[in-house]
Amino acid sequence: MAVFTKKTTIVHHMTYMAIMAAINLVFIIFATFLPISILILIIILPLVSTVVTYFCQKKYYIIYAIATIGLCLIFNVVDTIFYIVPAVITGFFIGVMLEYKINPFWMILVSTAIQTGLTYLFIPLINVISGTDFVLSILTFLKLETFVYRGAVTHLFIFFISFTQTILTTLVLLNEIGKIGIKTEQQVASVIPYISGLLFSLILAIVFALFRSDYTFVFIAISFYFASFLLMDLFSSKKPMVYGLLVTTTIVSFFVFVFLYGMIVPPFGFVLFGLFSFSIGLISFLNKYLLK
Repeated sequence: MAVFTKKTTIVHHMTYMAIMAAINLVFIIFATFLPISILILIIILPLVSTVVTYFCQKKYYIIYAIATIGLCLIFNVVDTIFYIVPAVITGFFIGVMLEYKINPFWMILVSTAIQTGLTYLFIPLINVISGTDFVLSILTFLKLETFVYRGAVTHLFIFFISFTQTILTTLVLLNEIGKIGIKTEQQVASVIPYISGLLFSLILAIVFALFRSDYTFVFIAISFYFASFLLMDLFSSKKPMVYGLLVTTTIVSFFVFVFLYGMIVPPFGFVLFGLFSFSIGLISFLNKYLLK
C-alpha cells in the first residue's frame, strides 16, 4: 500500500487510518512526557488528519476520528480535548478544501473560525479543569482587568490566538503537502469574493456595534484580513495610479477617523477602523473594473 495515494479498498482505508491514529497517539504520549512539545504539535497535528481526509473516502473519516480521540483519551484527557479534537476537526475541513482546490486564503479563514468556535466551546471546561476563570486570566495577562472595553479585547485576543495558530499550521501544511504531490490553488480568478467578504465583515461589525459591541473588533479584524489580501493584489499590479490612490485614501481615512471618532458615542466609534479596510476594497474594485 503506497502511503500517499488515494485509497480504493476498505482494507486500505482501515489500515491507513489505523496507522494515522497511531501517529496521533504517539504525538499525544510524547506531549504527555514533554509538555513544552505541545507548542509544536498544535501546528503539526492537523497535518495528519488533513492527509487522511485527502487520501481516504470521507465516509470512513468518522471511524478515524473516533479511533484517534478514543485512543488518545486513554493516555491524556486534557491534551486530547484541547489539541487532538480541534486537529481532527480542522484537518477534515482543510483536507476537503484541498481536494476541491480552494485557495489557502479560505483555508485559513475557515480554520480560524473553527478554532475560535472550539475555544469558546471549551472555555467552561477549561475553567473546571484549571480551577480558574479563563477570561479573567486573559485580562490579567494583558493587565486589562478594569479596562472599560475588556470584553472586546478578550474576544479579539481569542480570535488573534486562533488566527496566529492557524497561520503557522497552514504554512507548515502547505510546505509539507507539496512534498507528497498535493497541489493547492494559488491563482485568483476574481477579487469579487474577497471584496464581498470584506464588505460583509464590515456590515457584521456595524450590526454587532449596535447590539453586541464586544464582537465589533473581531469583525473589523476579519475585514483587515480580506484587505491585506487585496492590498497584496494591488501591489502586484504595479500601477502608479493605484499607489497614489492607496496613499490618498489612507490619509483621508485617517483624518475622517480622527474627526468623527470623538463625535460618535462609544463604543460605536470602533466601526471607524473599518474605513481603512473599506478604502482598500474600493480601490481593488476600481483597479479591476475601471482602471485599465
